[in-house]
Amino acid sequence: MIRSLTAFVLALGLANTALAVDKSYYEIKNMKVTDVTEKYSSQVNPMAQPGLNEECASSGPFAIRYSGQAPADLNPLNGVELIVDQIINIGKKIWTIVQAGKPVMNIKLDTANALPKGLTCWSDLSGWNVPESKVYQIDYTNGFGMNVVSFAYRVTYTAGGSANGVGKYITNATFMPANVKVAWGFQFDAEAAIPSVFNTGTKEAPVAGMQMNMGWKVTSPVVEHLSSESYFVSGENKLIKLQ
Repeated sequence: MIRSLTAFVLALGLANTALAVDKSYYEIKNMKVTDVTEKYSSQVNPMAQPGLNEECASSGPFAIRYSGQAPADLNPLNGVELIVDQIINIGKKIWTIVQAGKPVMNIKLDTANALPKGLTCWSDLSGWNVPESKVYQIDYTNGFGMNVVSFAYRVTYTAGGSANGVGKYITNATFMPANVKVAWGFQFDAEAAIPSVFNTGTKEAPVAGMQMNMGWKVTSPVVEHLSSESYFVSGENKLIKLQ
């Protein structure tokens, strides 16, 4: 009887120890986001390659209208009417970056654009700067100090396009996975969102602004962790990580 009781207590102790070990493995103890652009500098930026946005139909020649007042030479038969100080997003609003630990990417469709109202294609503007990008990495460590999730993502955009020299706009703004590693027992999902585009300039000299959000979720049998990062992109070719 004593032996049985001792064996039972021993088994219970081992089970509790195993449970504690399992819990430590599945817990999230630390998360950090770092700029790793230099590490990925040799990686080709896909958005810099030709042939993107082939579904974007060119609108041809266009006329320009300022603040509801049309120039005297405006001829609506010559093309579409552009309202340069009203900026809209021609493109995606929300899209999946990583699903169940696997990258999801469609660079022909998963982009946002801050363009003047009336425009149907970024290629109708001119004077674009070269594409810019930054790479950030998310790292999660568990109770043992193990790196259980590592996700590097690229923020990329092209800015500075103008309509007959008027305005500074944004095209092909997107998030793309650069690297994803997820340990056994964890699930990682990430989603991009462009909640707003707006004019940070004046009616006479509009400058597009865009907010870009990256949100993600880490789950395990004992934890669910949600987090996000926000960025501001300007038609003046600036990318600012918001606090």
